[in-house]
Amino acid sequence: MGTRETERPVKSGAGDTRGPDALAWFLSGYLVIAASAVLALIDPRLRHWSIVPVTICGVLMGVDVIGWVRRRYDIFDPQALLALFGFHFFYLAPVLHVMLQYWARDVAPPPDWQEALGAMACVNAVGLCIYRLLLLSRTAPRVPRGPALTVNTRIFVRFGLWLSAVAVCAFGALVMLLDGPAEYLMVVTQDRSQLAGLGWLIVIAESFPLLLFTVVVVRWRERLAAQPAAVYLLLLGLIVMQFAAGGLRGSRSDTVWPVLLGLILVHLLVFTVSRRALLVCGLVAGVFMYLGGLYKAVGTEVIDIARGARDVGQVSTQTGRDVPNLLLGDLGRADVQALVLYRQRQGQAEPGYGITYVGDLSFLVPRAMLPERPRNKTAVGTDMLYGTGAFDNGRRSSRVFGLAGEAILNFGPLGGVVSFLFLGLVVRFARRHYERARRSPHLPRKLLAPGLCVGLLLFLGSDLDNVAWFTLKQVVPAAIVLCAALTRVPLSARTGRIANDGASRDSPAHAGPFRPVATPMRGG
Repeated sequence: MGTRETERPVKSGAGDTRGPDALAWFLSGYLVIAASAVLALIDPRLRHWSIVPVTICGVLMGVDVIGWVRRRYDIFDPQALLALFGFHFFYLAPVLHVMLQYWARDVAPPPDWQEALGAMACVNAVGLCIYRLLLLSRTAPRVPRGPALTVNTRIFVRFGLWLSAVAVCAFGALVMLLDGPAEYLMVVTQDRSQLAGLGWLIVIAESFPLLLFTVVVVRWRERLAAQPAAVYLLLLGLIVMQFAAGGLRGSRSDTVWPVLLGLILVHLLVFTVSRRALLVCGLVAGVFMYLGGLYKAVGTEVIDIARGARDVGQVSTQTGRDVPNLLLGDLGRADVQALVLYRQRQGQAEPGYGITYVGDLSFLVPRAMLPERPRNKTAVGTDMLYGTGAFDNGRRSSRVFGLAGEAILNFGPLGGVVSFLFLGLVVRFARRHYERARRSPHLPRKLLAPGLCVGLLLFLGSDLDNVAWFTLKQVVPAAIVLCAALTRVPLSARTGRIANDGASRDSPAHAGPFRPVATPMRGG
């Protein structure tokens, strides 16, 4: 039998997919323009033409934020998640840069930061208009009918546990290669250069916490639905294990993104996560990223801060890991993108013409097969920020440029605008898949949807190599287990129920936590 699926429309309800309406547009325009006007009255530096395109970007992103608040989107709808992040990325961050006079350090600044910021805001405004046009045409979300692929839970659990054990062994091997736990801790906090050449071992080693969490949730999702306290303990365990596996290297994203993946998985498989809970998790994540930044800067000396031997404010100021750095450096790219655009317009360095995308993925090929690596975003970005030849002279930039920033590195301002075309297409695909996963009882869609949601945020704010690393470590392992456990089960054309062949538990008869197929789950 073929795998073609016939579909029927699903009724709309709370958390539907109709998107922003006229009221959302009005509220977004009124609130964002009013906020810009008030801030300009407070701070004279904002009385600059650049505030106009920045405000336009805020309105274009704010309309989906309004829709999320009004529950027109599910809590983890990819378009809504992107808007929550994008409102800060495109509007709040540029405004805060001007108000705090916080700009990229250790680089030769443009003659006028606000002029550069305004030019980049113009690129973003045009790009976001294209993005919104792509999202205008929608079809009603549909639920698959007819023959479908489902999951043999027994195989999924067994193979998942086996693969988790392999990853745990890889983590143990990594620790032993570095001469034990004490030396491992010293390397990851003080001399991370010793990890060079261990990329694939690190990828496998750091994948076990989320993979193990996924296996547990899939196996015991019915019991967990009645025991929220157990779910909270599982999430706490995921945080601890993920920090031990990846966070100790100073990579906060190796902890934050897997936990968000786990939270979305709980929402789709176990019980509905409320908006209030998500906001609380966001605040906790912000505190963690701030403290994690201090840990990344001073290593195990952060223990002295916890003991009160050192003042956290003083350490924060000395290391530059303060709140503005978190909001504008870690969660924003406005100044870096503005500087890259200025350098491109001045012709101060050669564009990459797409080579950074090839270089970003070259780590997938063993060095023995590709000893001469193509120039990646580090090489091209270093020359763009510090002048032609800076990379060959030993200078290295570790800055992240984001989707539009890396496109500008390669193709100039036009590349930055066109990058929003790809963003819109990816959002449409991710949203369509997420809605089908949310409204359907079938496990395969639900297991793949969290990776699309989180990957979309990385797609906007990170570079291609960051997206590739995330996919390899956090998405591919679960996808491998899922592929191994897939089985074809006929679907009743009338009721949409999966016939019970005794090989799979992925059916409404066993799926206590799932809502009826035609009833959308509320977002909070």
